[in-house]
Amino acid sequence: MNAGVTRRLWAWLVAALCCGAAAAQDELGLGKMWTFERPPVGWLQREYGFVPEPAFFERLRAASLRFGKYGSASFVSPSGLVLTNHHCVREFVAKVQGKNDWGTDGFVAKELTDEVKLPGLVLHQLVRMTDITARMEEGVPQSGDASAIESVRDANRERVLAAAKAAHPLLEPQVVKLFHGAVWQLYEYRVFDDVRLVMMPHLQIAHFGGDPDNFTYPRYSIDFAFCRAWQGDRPVDTKDHHFAWGDGPAEGEVVFLTGNPSGTLRLLTRAQLEFHRDVRYPRLRELVDARLTILREFAAKNAEAEKRLRPSILWLENGQKLFRGEHGALLDPGFMARKQTAEEALRARASKAGLGAALSVFEQLAMATSERRSHEAPFWFHSASGVPLLLRALDVVAFAETGDTALAQRARDSDCGADPVQQALFVDHLKRARRQLPADDPYLKVVLGDLEPEVAVAKLLANTRLCDAKVLEALLTGGRAAIEASTDPALVAARVIARLMQQNKEREARIEATESALASRLAKLLFSVYGDEVAPDATGTLRWSDGRVAGYEYNGTLAPWRTVFHGMFARSAEFDGASPFDLPREWLLAKDRIDMLAPVDFVCTVDSTGGNSGSPVVNRRLELTGLLFDGNIESVANRFLYGERVERSVCVHPQAIVEALQVYGATRILREIAR
Repeated sequence: MNAGVTRRLWAWLVAALCCGAAAAQDELGLGKMWTFERPPVGWLQREYGFVPEPAFFERLRAASLRFGKYGSASFVSPSGLVLTNHHCVREFVAKVQGKNDWGTDGFVAKELTDEVKLPGLVLHQLVRMTDITARMEEGVPQSGDASAIESVRDANRERVLAAAKAAHPLLEPQVVKLFHGAVWQLYEYRVFDDVRLVMMPHLQIAHFGGDPDNFTYPRYSIDFAFCRAWQGDRPVDTKDHHFAWGDGPAEGEVVFLTGNPSGTLRLLTRAQLEFHRDVRYPRLRELVDARLTILREFAAKNAEAEKRLRPSILWLENGQKLFRGEHGALLDPGFMARKQTAEEALRARASKAGLGAALSVFEQLAMATSERRSHEAPFWFHSASGVPLLLRALDVVAFAETGDTALAQRARDSDCGADPVQQALFVDHLKRARRQLPADDPYLKVVLGDLEPEVAVAKLLANTRLCDAKVLEALLTGGRAAIEASTDPALVAARVIARLMQQNKEREARIEATESALASRLAKLLFSVYGDEVAPDATGTLRWSDGRVAGYEYNGTLAPWRTVFHGMFARSAEFDGASPFDLPREWLLAKDRIDMLAPVDFVCTVDSTGGNSGSPVVNRRLELTGLLFDGNIESVANRFLYGERVERSVCVHPQAIVEALQVYGATRILREIAR
């Protein structure tokens, strides 16, 4: 299609969407996590007077990356330089640092040849998007058993993926379900699997303020890291799709965020949110609180244990505060009243449009949610809980059933040792299971019997012989007959656990299929009432968002739109340099060389959630103007209902990164981003 035709079509789309309803953002709280195939250009024109050309979105997309499984990043130089958060990369660094402690002490590759490969780290760049709704709905009956309907869709999905792989073998395809199945997209990615560490600051610079400051603002964290994508023996050429380095935003400036936000729940009904409030979040909070206590106790024993467990502790600390905030929102009557108001607005508009019959979907979803309530405990507690011994036993039992030699080999390769940390976590799992499951539950009977959890776990580990390589090999060689005849307590437990897990998996599939079909009906009702200018829930795939740089009122005072280095050094001094407000020696020595008025962090109203860590923030000229790393505590409620009254995304200012590079003498990177 030639450029002239493209511009004319784009102008038509702008004019058409300008006439659409903009009320959905405010009325329904669905937010602004836009997909690239459906950019609401009318919204941008109304809100900001900004009408971007298609090339704007093409470059915005091409410079953006999925970082690993759960993070975000972007290209920021012509030579494959990647910017993300320190907290996104440190788990990969921990696997290659050996006796070093780069995650704590920082790392700078002085030369290109010093950059360190990070095995297992993969970057995904979205390059193609195709609407496959018709193909996914092909042959799907309009009514009938929900599981049977899902089976048809599963077969359609496999055909779509196979065709995509055959047509573009160098790309990785993904079928993306939007609006709970009302829309389906095929996303195809270019994959970079040679990713190398270039630079990361001290942990105390990236994580300044530690857990007390997490999910708060004002903040003084410079949470960044640089990696590089390589192909063959040279850096990837990204001269046509990277963000130029900018000076940072001004107060009130319009900015754009890209990234891969993990799941939001904004399309859930009030009944479904009540399930999360009453059942799911209490379980999650209890799990995180207990595990964090256990890991901290082990970490306090010696420095090596602390180093090994630190990534898990930091992750759990983040989860603990996040879950408390999200659960707190659901427990707030005012928040739930907002959800009720949004639901009533949709009902009223649907009735006025003659769609009242479709509103029965709310009652049907409430019934499905009732079944999910009874399913929650067995689904999550009937498990091996990550115990190496039971995971091996489950593989052996599955091998006996299927004869799959891959399962036998996985059992041989697995670590079956009695790790004290995992043993303590399993004891905790059983304590919580005993509180949540009925006394006659078959899982409790086979794992606990009449014993206390500590005694039962110790007895299991003492009496099993499954960790003996010779015993294991004899069982695998003997096949089904030998395995079924074995009375090893780990195998006895695994037989019951495997059966329960299969039953729970089948029940979960039925519940999910029912919920999926009903959610798709609800989304179609939404389209009928509000048109296309609504954003789907996040799915861990690439999205973009718009917003403004703005402070806000809090605690009876004002939060500034940006913080500066004066504040960072003052906060450290106010706590006498004690952890987690201590500054590394290199930074204390460099104090006179740092511009104390340079911004450190800033806040804006872009729509973000988990998975947006490492997301770039850019201006209208597509210059990098920030790096998202957190949200304030008020923003965690955005998972369920978007708002921007005091909800803010918290970002590192690019000038803070430049100051940090100067402290570390990283002149090679400074020259590269200045091109």
